[in-house]
Amino acid sequence: MSRGSDPTPRMTDLGERPTTARRRARWAAAATVAAALAAVLFWRAGTSQNAAPAGALDISRDPLPSRSPRFVEQLDVSVFQRGNLHAHSARSDGDSPAQLVFAWYRDHGYQFLALTDHNNYLDVTRPPASQVRDLVILPGEEVTMVAAGQPVHVNALCTKRRIGGGTFRTARAAVAWATSEILAQDGVALVNHPNFHWALEPEDIAHAVGAQLLEIFSGHPHVRSDGDATHASAEEKWERALSSGHRIAAVAVDDMHSLTGTNKQVPQVPPGTGWVEVFAEEASREAICAALSAGRLYASSGPRLTRLAVTSDTMTLWVDPPDVMVEFIDRWGALLAAVPATAEAEMSGAAYRARYRLRGPEQYVRARVTAPDGSRAWTQAYWVAR
Repeated sequence: MSRGSDPTPRMTDLGERPTTARRRARWAAAATVAAALAAVLFWRAGTSQNAAPAGALDISRDPLPSRSPRFVEQLDVSVFQRGNLHAHSARSDGDSPAQLVFAWYRDHGYQFLALTDHNNYLDVTRPPASQVRDLVILPGEEVTMVAAGQPVHVNALCTKRRIGGGTFRTARAAVAWATSEILAQDGVALVNHPNFHWALEPEDIAHAVGAQLLEIFSGHPHVRSDGDATHASAEEKWERALSSGHRIAAVAVDDMHSLTGTNKQVPQVPPGTGWVEVFAEEASREAICAALSAGRLYASSGPRLTRLAVTSDTMTLWVDPPDVMVEFIDRWGALLAAVPATAEAEMSGAAYRARYRLRGPEQYVRARVTAPDGSRAWTQAYWVAR
């Protein structure tokens, strides 16, 4: 029987051609998806390994062709509690009694203070801390250690009892031990002045597993916060720790030793040169300790923020004074934008506004505010998801 008269349909007539067409369509779709995934992986590899150097304006990266980027954490804060997390009294190597230290910070507009004398725990349930009015006193101690002949210090905040220091073979062992002891008491671990005797590198800081805070500015001149020709600044060490995946919040302190300046045997470090402003509606020990533990704060050696807002795709700072430069910074220190607040910001009460909107390739965004006198403020790093 000829094919034209055969009443029985063949496989080629019923299914072969449609099946082949469907397979080809699936192959084409799979190839498209694979190409898109390869492009994303290539982009990610390029941005992680070839990030712009610190201070460079990176405009070469195109937005991802996938989901819109968004900040993981969103907030809008306009109530802050100002405090200092590192100060000394005559209980260790400061020049003044604790009562005078408390009075100075209270009278100069601080809402809280951690008195952190060396290996000397401040029990806030006992005098003199229990007798202070209108200033929240945090339990505190500077856990003072020696590692490979160099000083390594970690502040224990919001703890319940004394920890004390010790001698360790390496800086990594010292910060790991101190942090573990602090966290075992549900406290807040602050890794102090990494450039004091150049004791800590980012790789050492990474061993402070679970530490919530890191000093990037100190009023103490001997701790070399700015680094030098051969050593990175404390801020750069924070940046390297962040970029390597260690999520730790930056703080500024004054490390006050000299309230009156009359005792020349102590370091002449005055109060009021560095502080933090935590995001808390009330000035209570519980609220402040919770904010410190979560890294909900900004740090400053001069400029103030009157409001900080992070929406799904935008970070906005309201700053005071207005004549500041606001730099928005990505992973490995890549400069995303530099905004002179007086030029681009809008008036909002007594402050000016600077804003950054996500473009697509950012890993995180943090802001650094610089005043004409060189003083600075720093936000935390706010991470980006896609």
